[in-house]
Amino acid sequence: MSRGVLDTIFNWSSGVIQARAAGHHRVAPDWLDRDALCWLALAPDFWELRVGLRHGVPPRALPARVNLGVGHPPLPVKALPGCAALAQSVPGLARTTSPFEHGTATCLVRDRLSPDRHYLLTCGHVLASSRKARWNDPVEINLAAPGGGSLRLEGRLREWLPAPGNEIQPTNIDAGLVEIDYAAVQRLREGAADWIPEAIDDRMSMDCGRSVVLKRCTGDLEGTITLLWSGEVELPDDTEGATYFLSSAVGYTTTDETVGGDSGAPVWTTSDALLGMHIGALDPEVSSGANAVMGLVAPVLDWYSVKPFTRDDPATLDARPRAGNSPRLPQPPAGSLLRTPPAALSDEEIQIVAKTLWGEARGEGKFGMEAVASVIVNRLRRKYRRCDTAAEVCLDPQQFSCWNSGDPNRAKMKALNNNSIDAEYRLALQVAAQALGGGLPDPTHGALHYVARTLRSRPNWLLGKTPCLVMGNHEFYNDVA
Repeated sequence: MSRGVLDTIFNWSSGVIQARAAGHHRVAPDWLDRDALCWLALAPDFWELRVGLRHGVPPRALPARVNLGVGHPPLPVKALPGCAALAQSVPGLARTTSPFEHGTATCLVRDRLSPDRHYLLTCGHVLASSRKARWNDPVEINLAAPGGGSLRLEGRLREWLPAPGNEIQPTNIDAGLVEIDYAAVQRLREGAADWIPEAIDDRMSMDCGRSVVLKRCTGDLEGTITLLWSGEVELPDDTEGATYFLSSAVGYTTTDETVGGDSGAPVWTTSDALLGMHIGALDPEVSSGANAVMGLVAPVLDWYSVKPFTRDDPATLDARPRAGNSPRLPQPPAGSLLRTPPAALSDEEIQIVAKTLWGEARGEGKFGMEAVASVIVNRLRRKYRRCDTAAEVCLDPQQFSCWNSGDPNRAKMKALNNNSIDAEYRLALQVAAQALGGGLPDPTHGALHYVARTLRSRPNWLLGKTPCLVMGNHEFYNDVA
């Protein structure tokens, strides 16, 4: 059996569980469900799909093997007791407001679209472990100073996933960004050889038996990649007992146990390339031998559109601040998407976005409007269809149906303005201003598309696609080009 077939089966199975957890129907065996399984694991050395069963689910509920199609032998299925991974955010990087979590920074990165903005990357559950977390929350950075002692710097919370709320959605990323000013960047780059990697390893495949090194604050810890892993991660006790389902992660085995505060610590290859970020501990007795889980760093870098500093990077060697680069952090209003000060937003642009939210999602409540606003912001951030402003995104032909010439909403929207007494439009104005000012976490996980669930004729581009969020009357998609 080829390795590619194994990877396909594993990713497909994980995707089914994620889709069903989000409330979307998928044609698949009934046992592939988060109500029955805590985790999935696959490694070429045991050539079977291993699953962690929830308490009370009998092993006989699972098939003995999975058929892979013509030309491939069946893949055996082995049931084990279910046990979630334990997130370990409890001395390198810490929140200074509730919830008080501690973790370790993964690497120093800069924005690809705005290179004079710098961030520290770490686990999202370190930075925003509960719904109390807010954009712009202060984060304290502690690092060992040359000659002993420690150096304290301050950063500000910017973006994060997963986003805790009433229900944490499935994700293949557990990561967040802390923005720091240029003076902090310079201090962090001192002694770069100790913690800035030689390069980035962006291979998405898992190499069973490959040696890695966990770069902890308390000293390096050697390990070995053991298996592919998807499953539940349990957040610390003071975070309302929440769990989330992490997909496409990697289980690895360390020579000693990982401890609280290791969350976010970088995992390097033996050639000093950054491969992943430590997320939590696994019980080796019920996780097929792996005692730790990490998320691969490449999907995180792509998601946040950031570039890590490496030893051979010219930007790493340039110690001079850019012209006009303020030594202080910008202080826009609370938010997590665009980082745009309200003064830079025109009233016309806010109104166009608000009218779009009103036309597309009135009746869907605040959360429905916020989800549509996230799609607008995501398109703007990625310059989707070459749009440079939020107004261009909204008015892009045939993209938001409320602006179509024959849509009955269009005539109604013309009558709306800042003085309108329509309660839903007043709400839309608030959501639009907050979204464009950088004040909304993204509940859609980067969606660029959505459709009404009531459509009689489903568009062809939905074929084979899975919604990342179902909110009211809309399905949102982040897997459409």
